[in-house]
Amino acid sequence: MRDGYLLNLRTFHEVRDDKAQALKPLEEAAEVLGAWQDCDDMRLSPIMTARREYRQSLIDECMDVVQAVVSLLDAEGFTQEDVDAAIERCNERNRERGHL
Repeated sequence: MRDGYLLNLRTFHEVRDDKAQALKPLEEAAEVLGAWQDCDDMRLSPIMTARREYRQSLIDECMDVVQAVVSLLDAEGFTQEDVDAAIERCNERNRERGHL
């Protein structure tokens, strides 16, 4: 089990404080579900190259979500300090729920 991942993603070149920007993480998350379903369907496949391709697609879609979220944070003007504080609050909530 990992304690987390170190992620260093850039924001989109153009970010906007608008509904389209806010919807982008949701759109990308839907693509994660589709990629996960494809990956899950191939989980028992004896064809290793197909399994690797589906796993790569899944992680690529996950990173698209993270990048869309980072871009939304930027569009809203959040600082690294804001993000660090939010991460701490998130970790605390999840510790209380028994997830961490």
